[in-house]
Amino acid sequence: MLSWVFGNAGKSKRGRRRARARKKKPSYKKARAIAANGKLDERAELASHEDLEPEILYYFASDEAPEVRREVAENVGTPLQADKILALDVDEEVRFELARKIGRLVLQLPADENERLAQMAMDVLQILAQDDLPRVRATIAEELKRAANVPSEIVQKLARDVEEIVSAPIIEYSPLLSDQDLLGIIEGGIAGAKLVAAARRPTLTEPVSDAVAKTQDVDAVAALLENETASISEPTIDMIAVEAEGVKEWHAPMALRENLPLRTIRRVATFVSAALVDKLIERNELEPESVDDLRMAVRRRIEAGELTEEVTEHRPAEDRAREMYEAGTLTEEAMIEALDERDNAFVRHGLVLMSGLPADTVQKMINTGAGKGITCLSWKAGVNMTMAETLQRRLGRVPPQQMMRAAQDDKYPLTEGDIQWYLSFYE
Repeated sequence: MLSWVFGNAGKSKRGRRRARARKKKPSYKKARAIAANGKLDERAELASHEDLEPEILYYFASDEAPEVRREVAENVGTPLQADKILALDVDEEVRFELARKIGRLVLQLPADENERLAQMAMDVLQILAQDDLPRVRATIAEELKRAANVPSEIVQKLARDVEEIVSAPIIEYSPLLSDQDLLGIIEGGIAGAKLVAAARRPTLTEPVSDAVAKTQDVDAVAALLENETASISEPTIDMIAVEAEGVKEWHAPMALRENLPLRTIRRVATFVSAALVDKLIERNELEPESVDDLRMAVRRRIEAGELTEEVTEHRPAEDRAREMYEAGTLTEEAMIEALDERDNAFVRHGLVLMSGLPADTVQKMINTGAGKGITCLSWKAGVNMTMAETLQRRLGRVPPQQMMRAAQDDKYPLTEGDIQWYLSFYE
């Protein structure tokens, strides 16, 4: 690790592949000549050598060409002193490449590392964690989300970042956030991706689960119910069951949750589909008489016309969306009609088909509750910006002040480059 601080760190697999594709490193004398008077492509190529002398890499950190500085930022052989200079570079790509590297390298710091040297690494990390560019901060957050060897103040700052792509990974995974931290973040009024991230957190405790449930956020409570490792108190489960009758998105995750109290099971069975009642019975250990009571209650609902035994009524949303997509009838109008009927599962599957993105990526972009994420997904799906605004509001439940609005002539407000970066980030 000392070699990283002073330069000449061991090569990564990626670095070895790059090194093999390049010419052999020139002699020290020639390298100095290239650094002083070489052409741009010569300096950039030289700066990519991970076994280059540290003083030359340090010199390149102030090169006039951003292409050279990017190579230095990406180079794992660059000494920390040069990384600290690059953390304040005017070129955003330099800082982005540095963030990708430094986040990974900091995780490799041994517990017994020299305190002064470790502090130098943390200083670089601290600067990048406050960068003006969201994707720089997001890159740091993604790398540090499971880290236990970084300063708590960095994690606390990232967890409270205004950008969901920065804060959500930290909220969901960081072992450095206590229950009190999480409660403070939730009570601060978070929504969208941040709240969903809190609901998905592994081994969630009852106090935090209660705080999530009290928000009654549709997506967050659904995520909480789906989180099999979350501890949810009986009063909270009862409260959710009462509200769930009017929230279709909670029906399936409620019915699929294990070890529900019997009174909750009976309540849920009064409003979910017959198929979900079967799931309730499967997922919970019930006495035979309780099972008979539940099935009888379903029969009474069918006879009263509240339910139908027709299988077609319960066709999966994915099948319906695919059928329309293949028939060429999966249009924006069809999506809006589904939104009107609160058939959000159909809309999600429709966006998967229209965008060509993996289902988990689409789900992630919707669950961010962020205007940018859903706007980029809408662009990829080929819908217009008016539809993108509708999806932000009605599917993602993005707060009005955080929505992305159409530019002039109903155009998307982001450049194609920005959109492609967000798409690659989520993928």
